[in-house]
Amino acid sequence: MQYRPPSRRRGRVGCGLVVLLAALLPATAAGVTTPEAAAHSPAARALAEAPRWQRLLAYEPRATRPGPSGAVHSPGFYLSAAGDETPLEELQATVAALFAPVVPGAEGAHAACRFPARRRLLVRELGLDALTRPLPRPACRTYRAWRERVDAERAVLVYADAYMGNPASMFGHTLLRLDGGDGRRHPLTAFAVNHAAQTREDSGIVFAVRGVLGGYPGQYALMPYHRKVREYVRVDSRDLWEYELRLDEAAIDRLLAHLWELRGAAMPYYFFYQNCSFRLLALLEAAEPGLSLRRRFDLWALPSDTVRAVAEAGLVADVDYRPSRRRVLDHALESLPPADARRARQLAQGELAVDAPALQRLPAERRAHILETAYAYLDYAASRGTAASGSRQRRHRLLAARSRLDAPRLAEPQRPPVRPDEGHPTKRLGAGLGSLAGVGYAELRWRAAYHDLLDPPAGYRPAAQVDFLEVVARLYRDEPAEAGREPEGGAALERLRLVELRSLGVRNQPFPEWAWGAHAGLQRHRAASGRRPLMAELAGDVGPAWALDEDAAWRLQLAGAAALRASPQLEDRARLGAGLRGELHYRRGPLGLRLTGKGLRFHDGRGAWRLRAEAALSLGREAALRLHAERREEFDVLVDSAGLTLYRYF
Repeated sequence: MQYRPPSRRRGRVGCGLVVLLAALLPATAAGVTTPEAAAHSPAARALAEAPRWQRLLAYEPRATRPGPSGAVHSPGFYLSAAGDETPLEELQATVAALFAPVVPGAEGAHAACRFPARRRLLVRELGLDALTRPLPRPACRTYRAWRERVDAERAVLVYADAYMGNPASMFGHTLLRLDGGDGRRHPLTAFAVNHAAQTREDSGIVFAVRGVLGGYPGQYALMPYHRKVREYVRVDSRDLWEYELRLDEAAIDRLLAHLWELRGAAMPYYFFYQNCSFRLLALLEAAEPGLSLRRRFDLWALPSDTVRAVAEAGLVADVDYRPSRRRVLDHALESLPPADARRARQLAQGELAVDAPALQRLPAERRAHILETAYAYLDYAASRGTAASGSRQRRHRLLAARSRLDAPRLAEPQRPPVRPDEGHPTKRLGAGLGSLAGVGYAELRWRAAYHDLLDPPAGYRPAAQVDFLEVVARLYRDEPAEAGREPEGGAALERLRLVELRSLGVRNQPFPEWAWGAHAGLQRHRAASGRRPLMAELAGDVGPAWALDEDAAWRLQLAGAAALRASPQLEDRARLGAGLRGELHYRRGPLGLRLTGKGLRFHDGRGAWRLRAEAALSLGREAALRLHAERREEFDVLVDSAGLTLYRYF
């Protein structure tokens, strides 16, 4: 069912002349003649509790006690001393400020100019323009000039694909594009609304930790859309999905008025919850009071999930796709015969001249496509800052040579068949059976978010994994394992993984990447005593990977690895190890396969190794079946395990 903006209900006509006259009398007849009376009226008390008022105050439910709490921490946003948690007092203070005299020369500081969305709502709901005391009407020149400059007629929710090079972008990113009258033909000239953490850092461990813990303030910012396109499409190689929203003129007007009120307002920013996407949903709820988009996000709000919420609310009218420069280059190279793709790389690298006889003998259309691909190659290199000297001149020569050929252009990459909001839901619950060292167990697995290498791949970035908060609990049969081996009977927490990241970028491509992985959390490992205590674990690996076929369905990685484990049941309380890790990965259609091997030598001279095989079968977008078998050795004890798990995504 598609969402439609709410329409005003027509009141019923009474059964007599008295009712009709009462409906037509001004507010003064009901005793509401002054701003003070309006601010303390039953209508004001009802409005103060309504979402349409509380959303303008950036209220959010408190976790520890009932009642709302204001998210804005900047002075001046709340006019009452208790306005950040008492909506009625803030309403009364706003009414008083709206009726305050206008100071000549400082009209822009009047509440009517600072809070146009609040003013409009209060005037409509409380009849402030019909009181005996006239409502001041300052010119608000700065606000009106800003509105004329933005001049939005259409809103577009933009989703930027996940980017593994920045902790804040590994889940993707959303922003809002505001199109003017020619927005359909010239979207790059539009403005973009972005909400982001205000920090001078953009990467690193400190940035990630502070972002998770809310160590940075977040603010809305208005900027040219072409700047964000350049950042995402050219520099970060991220595809953009542009969702046109069903917002009418009145809703756009409410959105912009509220955005003006929030300029410079600092709010808590958390990577997983009160982030860019969560704050954009708040803007949309202020634009359309009938929406409740944030209600489903209690602990985290991932960008793809928020886009899914907008789509499920029926707000999406149309979707456009903007491929990254990297995808354009890959598509161009794949579209050419191998010999022509080699000529394009030689042209880009200056190893082949534009007027070379070997190139001139080719038909015009083939030459045109080679020249376009060579230009795309240099353009991508320039966006990454890896272009060699003389590349600008080569790009000019390539463009000049292409302009002289009357031939159709190379086709753009086709839009992927599955959009990000159409991929599998990011939460996952699994139930399975297995055996460890000959002892059977039943198992429950729960993951808060987001996607791993064996999940259904449609709608997600290929060969990239971001798992957040996975819990694995087991119930073992109450029988002993083989002598001196594991496990013991009963229930046990097998794993609590806070985060696991993996990127299988390959080396055998025009612009080589490194494959890497890391995880942190609690995991059961064998100790010298033969028991399996929970150990704190931090591990990582990095090394080259190669695509073994043309579409990179098969990938092979070899990496150096390191791990740190800590537990009171270890002899030295902690073990530090280093070694090698290898992975063979396959993903095509509904089938996924992984074969991983890892060997470590710890500081105490003892070694450990593990060999694990996994197979996954996707059963649509909301279910999957997985099978695993593993053999490992630690403290000179060899242990086999196997299991079957059914997953449900929601």
